[in-house]
Amino acid sequence: MTSSTTLVFAFCLTRICVGDDFSTASPIYEKLATPMNSVFDGKPFRAAISGIAEQVGLNVWLDRSIDPTAVVNVGSSGSTVYGALSQIAASRKCVLMPISNVLLIGRRERVAKLTAAILLSRASRNSVPASVIDVKWDDLTTPTTALNRSTGTTSDSSPTLPHDLWPKTEWRQIRQTVAVALILGQFDLQFEPSSFPERLVTSPLTQPGRLERRYSSELAKFVRPTVNKADPTARTRESGKWLETTATFAAHAAANEAIFAALKPTLPDPDNDTFTLKQMRTSAGNALQQLCGVAGRRCEIAPNARKACEQTVTVEGKDATLRELIELVATQAGVKATWGDGVIFISPERFK
Repeated sequence: MTSSTTLVFAFCLTRICVGDDFSTASPIYEKLATPMNSVFDGKPFRAAISGIAEQVGLNVWLDRSIDPTAVVNVGSSGSTVYGALSQIAASRKCVLMPISNVLLIGRRERVAKLTAAILLSRASRNSVPASVIDVKWDDLTTPTTALNRSTGTTSDSSPTLPHDLWPKTEWRQIRQTVAVALILGQFDLQFEPSSFPERLVTSPLTQPGRLERRYSSELAKFVRPTVNKADPTARTRESGKWLETTATFAAHAAANEAIFAALKPTLPDPDNDTFTLKQMRTSAGNALQQLCGVAGRRCEIAPNARKACEQTVTVEGKDATLRELIELVATQAGVKATWGDGVIFISPERFK
């Protein structure tokens, strides 16, 4: 009996979680690859993420252990939705993982475990194919109520989760099993897919083994070298138009970074493209770094202008060009912005 238990335990530790494909045709890829010229410094963590996600209709799961009110201060913005969200996430030591039409954002360990749980639920051969649903709840909703919305059951027939009050959330066109996994994952729980939906049997999230994922052939040139570098024991195999990849969570996360880093979106015209910027209150230096990043230029602040750029400024504009917004910040700080090739120089304003 002892040896049998040991064998089963060893199998659980080394199991491979499978069941997700990623390609340029995936709806979530298209949303994450959308060019993004955004300024988010000075905003709370959750508000910054939600503001970007709502623009492209992106489903997001945010780790509840992360302080949602922490003010974002990253210095520059990404050129795509993925790049922008990656920078915001990194400011709180979080990672990203796009999977099953939702973007996971949170602590590496929890996101890795939840990724494995989602892959396992999709790969289960005994489970009934999950329906695709829309899930929505209002502000101050309890986790148990959110779970009931996802399962379509009453509170008497589903487990009671720890009390909390969650913010307004909407997930569109998401697998029911994934929605349930996302909610349970906030409490380090997963469910047994073979008994769902008749019964919801939960257990603690476990450390993931290797994760198997298929990447489309056009992404293979970014995935293969990145995965092999991050995980020397990774296995990759071409199968038709797919690259089957079995590797650690860290290797798959690195592959995502490589995929989106390779994108080179068209930069906005600083004199013709206009932006509406809701009130942002931050240091002049941070505001200039953000706006210069959107313009695709490096912000170089002269040593004798750094003190002035420490001042707090309030930036707000409607249908304003990047040049106008940068000039607005420079004027408030009493500095001068000079546009160069690939760089914007910030120097002290010289009054005559």
